[in-house]
Amino acid sequence: MTSSLVHGGGADRAAQLAHDHPSLVTVARAGWIAKGIVYGLVGVLAVPIALSGLGEEEGTGNGGQEASQRGAVAELADSGAGALALWAVAIGLVLYVVWRLFSIALPGGSDAKSWATRAGYGVSVIVYSFLAWSAISMARNGGSSSSTSGGNSEDAKVERFTRDVMEMSGGRWLVGLAGVVVIAVGAYFIHRGATASFRKELEPGGVGPISGHAITRLGQVGWIGRGVMMLLVGWFVARAAIEFDPDEAHGIDGALRDATSSTLGAVLALVVAIGLLVYGVFCVVSSPRARLTGAD
Repeated sequence: MTSSLVHGGGADRAAQLAHDHPSLVTVARAGWIAKGIVYGLVGVLAVPIALSGLGEEEGTGNGGQEASQRGAVAELADSGAGALALWAVAIGLVLYVVWRLFSIALPGGSDAKSWATRAGYGVSVIVYSFLAWSAISMARNGGSSSSTSGGNSEDAKVERFTRDVMEMSGGRWLVGLAGVVVIAVGAYFIHRGATASFRKELEPGGVGPISGHAITRLGQVGWIGRGVMMLLVGWFVARAAIEFDPDEAHGIDGALRDATSSTLGAVLALVVAIGLLVYGVFCVVSSPRARLTGAD
């Protein structure tokens, strides 16, 4: 393992860490594979939702599983592999969390961009920690996915949280601000995809028969798809504040389903579905090229 695994402000520390513990980066790359599996499944679950708004029969769905990260984990639970697949993904997600914790701890820049990068890594740690815990809980229950149904769904939690915030003094403004922030994150993701700035987190070169250029293109499609997803979610959160109606706030699944009420929304939902599926492929394919980086 060499210093080619690093980039930017945390280069020296990361190079030393990779040199002293070469298994760290090798093992942590499994986290990218787990992340890719989850996003790929979300994309698969989102495709029929998008197609239902583009001329398919009303009510066409995805077998009752919500198109979200939790829904993807639940889909694994309902698969033939069941608990075994859940444990494998849970372990991979834990490794991904460890990867991001190291990314936060490494020294890097001290400007606003670097701190924003650290904040982004911190959000990833929180999100994937909860997702890993969900996978572990389902695996312990023998692969049961009941925890994602009813009031435990992502949409139900988003709506409940939005309602609680709106009941606070100034809560409506807080919800509106949250919507704007999510939209801004979506715009950043689209910019990241359009400029292929994510390449700094990858070693140059291809993987087997897949060229580095092809990997970059997969990443661009995937990041843009993730960005459009965030734009949709942010729009519905912001609309909840504008209309003072917490039921307007949605997670990924609800945002996609609500968007399909119009042709343009259905097209955007399909962009999201394809983008998430491609992003999942990108994570899996690029995992051997992932490298440890500091915030810069």
